[in-house]
Amino acid sequence: MHCMPCHTKTNIGAMPLSTYQQAKAYGKMIEYVTVNKLMPPSKADEKFSQLKNHNILTEVELAAIKNWVSNGMPEGKMPAETTTSPTKETGISKPDIVIAMEKSFTIPGDYKERSQVFVIPTKLKKDEFINAIEFVPGNTKVVKSCNISIDTGQTATRYDTNDLNYGYSSLAGVSFIPYQYNWYQWTAGEQAVFYPLPYARSIPAGSKFLLHITYTASTSVQKDSSYVKFRFVKKDSTIKLIRSEVLLDTTHITNGPFVINVGDKRKFYAVHQTKKPMEIHSVMPMGQAALSSWEIYAVDSLTGQRSNLVKIPHWDAHWKKKYTLETPVQLSAGSKIFGVAYYNNSDDNTNLTVLPPKKIKYGEGQRDELFVVQFDFVYTKTDDK
Repeated sequence: MHCMPCHTKTNIGAMPLSTYQQAKAYGKMIEYVTVNKLMPPSKADEKFSQLKNHNILTEVELAAIKNWVSNGMPEGKMPAETTTSPTKETGISKPDIVIAMEKSFTIPGDYKERSQVFVIPTKLKKDEFINAIEFVPGNTKVVKSCNISIDTGQTATRYDTNDLNYGYSSLAGVSFIPYQYNWYQWTAGEQAVFYPLPYARSIPAGSKFLLHITYTASTSVQKDSSYVKFRFVKKDSTIKLIRSEVLLDTTHITNGPFVINVGDKRKFYAVHQTKKPMEIHSVMPMGQAALSSWEIYAVDSLTGQRSNLVKIPHWDAHWKKKYTLETPVQLSAGSKIFGVAYYNNSDDNTNLTVLPPKKIKYGEGQRDELFVVQFDFVYTKTDDK
């Protein structure tokens, strides 16, 4: 269902839509936000590539909403009960390990969206492989998203120590590129992720999880104590390890430097050449308020075939998402991954948070901009597992 994961009394949606009376009260607004593609908040172009987690309404569904409103929003009938297949597993009932925030974090009731990074030691004595992850928000009313990165150094700990609050504040990311960047991503309404064998992810011994949690604006003081559940899998020669790495950033730009002057409407082009054969599973473009669009695709070095990955024609920094491909894209060694990003640093960009526009350079601050694309992929040669 498109609305219910968020729009209930206990979830993050601004209003509940779980009953007929509630839906009717907001009927005209529902029509407006759906017809204008504001909701559901999935920003990728559905015609560009096939995505597993693309929450969109079909033309038939949009027409049904319009007809319902134009006919006075009548109450419908509940569908008849049907025989269903066995229930699909949606959560991890018996986790092998739970990584939890060490104390609660307080969200002030100042109606400002904020992001905080929580540094949590895994305390693992040896490398572990997992094939299931479930992020559990401690407060479903305010937890909007969580990006989990893995750090094997001390950089995040230093940031944490220098912030007076629990965790450290960071607007767009974790403020540096850790060992595994955006290793896992959760957005409100999503359930546990299960990787079918032989696919798995790894957690290094002694590493730390960086939970980059975004909290939606709230008019009342809230507290959050989120946690993550994992299920281990035994490593053997058949395991295909899913890696999370940034493959496109400013070092790959072919028409730099990455500077956006006042009034600029500019495209930047980047290319990454693969060194080994791989299969791409998901793509997560990053950007802030001056970014207007992303287009990411790959061209195989042997066949010359182009594979469209993700296109976001109207970027919205409030709805960053990791997009999972319906079918992993296979690439030969020497293939090229292309990224094209368009930025608008002029007065007619209504998304700019800094007005009047200022000269923009790369960074994670409110006055900065990003050119980053993170990929989940698997090396397909047996000696690279």
